[in-house]
Amino acid sequence: MTATIQDVLARVDVEKTIKRTLDLANVESPTGFEGECAELYARMMEEVGMRVKLQEVEQGRYNAVGILPGKGGGPSLMFNGHLDTSFSPREPPEILRAISPVYRLEPPWAYREGEWLYGMGVFNMKGALAAYISAVEALQNAGVELKGDIMVAGVVGEIEKTQVDQYKGAQYRGYGTGTAYLVTHGGVTDFAVLGEPTGLRLMLTHFGSVWAKIYLKGQMVHTAHSAGLTNLILQMNRVLNVLEEWIPAYQERFSFNGVKPTVNIGSIEGGWPWRCSRTPWFCNLYVDLRYPPPYSAVDVKEALEEMLDIVQQRYGFRPNLDIYVSDAWAHVTEDAAVVKAIDNAHRTVFGAPAERVVFSWSSDANVLTRNGVVAVNYGPSGGPGKEMRGTLYIPNLIACTKVYSIAAMDLCNQDRKKVKQEFTIKYGGL
Repeated sequence: MTATIQDVLARVDVEKTIKRTLDLANVESPTGFEGECAELYARMMEEVGMRVKLQEVEQGRYNAVGILPGKGGGPSLMFNGHLDTSFSPREPPEILRAISPVYRLEPPWAYREGEWLYGMGVFNMKGALAAYISAVEALQNAGVELKGDIMVAGVVGEIEKTQVDQYKGAQYRGYGTGTAYLVTHGGVTDFAVLGEPTGLRLMLTHFGSVWAKIYLKGQMVHTAHSAGLTNLILQMNRVLNVLEEWIPAYQERFSFNGVKPTVNIGSIEGGWPWRCSRTPWFCNLYVDLRYPPPYSAVDVKEALEEMLDIVQQRYGFRPNLDIYVSDAWAHVTEDAAVVKAIDNAHRTVFGAPAERVVFSWSSDANVLTRNGVVAVNYGPSGGPGKEMRGTLYIPNLIACTKVYSIAAMDLCNQDRKKVKQEFTIKYGGL
């Protein structure tokens, strides 16, 4: 008997999906410390019949990769998601409260109340990681035979963090570290879905990001001898004034489909609070600038140089500029087979097409697309009135799991040669 869509939907296990989400979220996995969570995720994949391996990206950090082999002849599909969280549940209480009011200060970090899941990581993106496994389980239990392979990849180091200045070590190595290792060590497929928290909306495009360090250096003297000496913190304030004036023009120049790029002044450092009797001999300003297709990080750097030209013309000095993150945007077209598969599955579950969105945040879709994997973002998040960090609406999570299972059933049973031929004709691939 050939399995039907209804057979698959009937086998999506709600309670198991909830439990998997909570189990994953109750394992601490801030960037750099994903090892225990990777091992748990690998065990979960083994339990649903996947062939599993752990890729050691660096000591103690593993990508957990599972394969459900197909019969052959169909396109392969990856479900990709990050194991790392932006913060640790052991952060100081005042920081946790500033991030989200739902975070607990002691274990269990993740918990259920009614139709909601709460806790660090349930939203971004351990709910999606659980949904991937439950979707594979539903396909298996319904007896679905697939032509193409399904790969599930729980990766390290996706969170937007990077090493800079004195901040060095595994805990700062994010921004696609795990997926970059994955795709250069055999973890490639034809298509990919990333379950970032889009609220069950299709994100075909997201912005890239440039992180820039604007800095000044000078003399350090005792304040008793500082008369007439330029204070670098006050000098940097002039740079900030120009930057603030310049941001609207940057946003107009780099807007995309009505979405303006974010510019965030993320940090400023200068001098030492414990040595206040000395003038600051350095002052560093760190800025995050987002940019859309078709622009490049070089275009953003050029725009920043133009801003510094204004500083020089107005005040007679020019700060130094270093670019320390250049993370590309991602884009996929409406006619990509993976977009059609997700949209058709969404229609089946909801009776209407998926809404399209563009966000200025980043994902590993950029790493995948630049390595030949056509990728799109679509994932669960909070429900009506609770789009806050640390919350996940259970009906949203289960609906997403159903969409994943139907989309995989559709896409992996298409003719790979036909799908790839259409792609080659459109994009001029080899």
